[in-house]
Amino acid sequence: MYLVKVLNKDSEIEGCGSFAAELIPKGTIVFYFGKDEKYISKEEFASFTSEAKERLYKFGVEDEWSNWVIAKGDVNHSCDANILSLFVNGIYCEIAVRDIQKGEELTIDYGLLYSSFPWSMRCNCGSSHCRGTVGSGWPVSAQVQDQWNSRINAAAKEIFTVPQPLFSCREEKAKELARAVKSKKDPCVFPFIKFSLISK
Repeated sequence: MYLVKVLNKDSEIEGCGSFAAELIPKGTIVFYFGKDEKYISKEEFASFTSEAKERLYKFGVEDEWSNWVIAKGDVNHSCDANILSLFVNGIYCEIAVRDIQKGEELTIDYGLLYSSFPWSMRCNCGSSHCRGTVGSGWPVSAQVQDQWNSRINAAAKEIFTVPQPLFSCREEKAKELARAVKSKKDPCVFPFIKFSLISK
């Protein structure tokens, strides 16, 4: 569920993308999995046809327990993404790692997303940092991992200095995430397998 205003429209990267409908400052929690997302259990997924599974591979996100989530809106991959994945007390969310201007496309690095199976895709991001191919089980250099770490850490330090739409959201999962974020008095990131918000 987006916590900021977005528009879905044609993307120069691929297909349809999500675009900022307002300025999104660095450190803003942009998205979390809430009530608007469709959840598919691993048991339900196992009963899907090959065609339905292929659609999920393209448009869904798998969690560590092999359940699937289909989020509203499409966020394209970029090797120079402006939002990155973050876990707070095990709750998945996405944080703006730089200021995102109104009208700018939101992008995430697919290399940070969990997958129980190997996959890869050609990258169309056009960034000067483009890795050419991204996926799960695809090698990621120490330099890229350091870049993720430094960007998420710098964004985490801004969490309490920017207006945080999460803190006024009344949806139950959002309130749980807000409590978890507020418990990190001096936020920083622990980069082990997945990036988790902790307190120093």
